[in-house]
Amino acid sequence: MLQQIFWGIVSAIPVMIIVPLMRKYFSAKLIGATCLITMSFIYVGFALKENETADIILEIVVALLFYFIALYGFVKERRLIALGILLHGLWDSVHHFTTAATDAPYFWPVYCLTIDLIWSVYFYIVFRKQLSKLNSQGD
Repeated sequence: MLQQIFWGIVSAIPVMIIVPLMRKYFSAKLIGATCLITMSFIYVGFALKENETADIILEIVVALLFYFIALYGFVKERRLIALGILLHGLWDSVHHFTTAATDAPYFWPVYCLTIDLIWSVYFYIVFRKQLSKLNSQGD
């Protein structure tokens, strides 16, 4: 488990480096929303690997829920993106600590949970700073 946590930390770092470097071309909320959508549909891919139809449907429904959280967060309230990433971490926990049937590799839920926790805190801080800056400019 420590190995999955270590590699989750290592894997989370590039996004946190890319966000400020690419801010001229891509907003933090676009990158955060893209991360949330992408990570959500990975479990759909795992579900398509010899699982029951009901499991596939469940993964698609959950992925679509995260998609709409990301979309609404992008359009209306960027902090929802950070919350969606955190909620995805809870979804990872469901796959790890219950008998969720999706055929994800044994290391994936803890690895992904680590990334989700780091990114949710990171994007929350970034969005909070952006909103503070916008609010102070509006005064």
